[in-house]
Amino acid sequence: MLARNFLLGFTCSAPSWRVLVGVLLLLGAALPAVGQQRRPLLHVSQGQLPNDTSQEDQTRFSLVEHPQQGKVLRVDYAPGDSFGMGRQSDNWKPFSAIAFEAWNPANASVGLTLGVKHAGSVSYETRVDLPLTLKPGQNTIRIPLAELKNVNGSAPDLAAISHWYLAAEKEKSPTLFFGDIWLVGGAGNAPGRPSAVTTDPARLARIRAAQMPKISKPVFFATPEADAILSALEVFPADNAINQTIEDWPLHPQSQAIVASIGADKPFRYNPDMGFLLVPPNQRRVAVDIVSYPEESDPGPYPAPDDLPIEGWPAGFQQSDQPMPTLREVQTDMQRFDGDRHAIVVDPVGGKLYEFYIMRREPKGWVAAQASIFDLKSNKLRPQGWTSSDAAGLPVFPLVVRYDELQRGMVEHAMRVTVRRSRKAYVHPATHYASSLTDENLPRMGERLRLRADFDIRPFSPPVQAILKGLKKYGMLVADNGIEWAISVTPDPRIPNLHDELRKVKGSDFEVVVSPH
Repeated sequence: MLARNFLLGFTCSAPSWRVLVGVLLLLGAALPAVGQQRRPLLHVSQGQLPNDTSQEDQTRFSLVEHPQQGKVLRVDYAPGDSFGMGRQSDNWKPFSAIAFEAWNPANASVGLTLGVKHAGSVSYETRVDLPLTLKPGQNTIRIPLAELKNVNGSAPDLAAISHWYLAAEKEKSPTLFFGDIWLVGGAGNAPGRPSAVTTDPARLARIRAAQMPKISKPVFFATPEADAILSALEVFPADNAINQTIEDWPLHPQSQAIVASIGADKPFRYNPDMGFLLVPPNQRRVAVDIVSYPEESDPGPYPAPDDLPIEGWPAGFQQSDQPMPTLREVQTDMQRFDGDRHAIVVDPVGGKLYEFYIMRREPKGWVAAQASIFDLKSNKLRPQGWTSSDAAGLPVFPLVVRYDELQRGMVEHAMRVTVRRSRKAYVHPATHYASSLTDENLPRMGERLRLRADFDIRPFSPPVQAILKGLKKYGMLVADNGIEWAISVTPDPRIPNLHDELRKVKGSDFEVVVSPH
């Protein structure tokens, strides 16, 4: 039932149907961008339809509803026809690109043309006519506005756009699907800032050169066996927001005010909280009773072994003045341990991540408030507006500092950080907020912070330097409400106490950045 409406008019083999369903799930939440750095040209997810075709009433378009991803636009082109938005005057100059997702269900590539008319268009020669190609399957399209030229080579008047459209090739009549079409980027950009996603190729080469050990049974995170597995695990594609390097990203125009709202004089710190279990791909699946957010949870069954650690186990409990509880006592909540009780399961071979919120073990089995499943081989986000086991809708595991990373000398991904007060807003890659406050000086869920480039890390120990280097290169993402300036570190007994050193770093040593992409 989930995909039936999408597939009207298609004839596919069984494997093709499964591929089609999987890819179409990505379309409704296409290309979210940061705060004021995006504006819809066609807001499909909000029910907007194109208002213009060149051959009136011949090209057919309809909104196809998906229960999780929202609306997707199906376009049945008349031969050589187009669709778009006309009869308007629009200023595109504040933005840097047009971005959208499109799906081509055919077995061959489909040619389109992006046409743009503006105040200076008096003929075909004085309008934009840019060819595009949609390959079979999913296509992520990003068109820099700097590349838009009139047919005669002159510059278009981007401050006064009257009409844009996507036209099919002459005598061709494809059926295509489109998500929201956005104007993105531009706000806060500075001259010379990069327009392409930047990643660290050395990091990717090192991971892909490592040999993934065989996994035949669950592996606890705080072990040499887990270290070897993690060194060969590629967590999300290289261009994922969590893996992007941000040293050259522009400052948020309200950076100083946002830092002040979190606490410029407050110390940096960490929580030894987020443990996990690595499992083989054939790990037995069990039922988990989802009791609080079933409508925003991914359905099971799930690989939840008997020895699944709960948040803070074991090192987080070793720091307490209370007697050390057993794992079973923590799992069953016999001593009423407070907290979010995250539980995390990683399938490195299958590339799947399973995360649970308020997980506990009862006589009848596992119970959780929420369950999220992430594909570690995909950039797919949670549906817009959905939570995850974290308030921001983000995955937890990829943002946690691990022992093997500290040993390697740098944390090579964005980190998870909490703040006491957040805004009623979220920014890519977050999908959910957890506040009723609207003060624009408060950080949004997903807000990106970076350690200042001029901060001197030389006096710090190697493990702390590994964290600080990562904060300069990859930054941290606001993921939940909690203690301000607290990042998540695995509760690994092998990690030394980092508190005294990290507290020497203050909130004023950070700055808020925005994506230029």
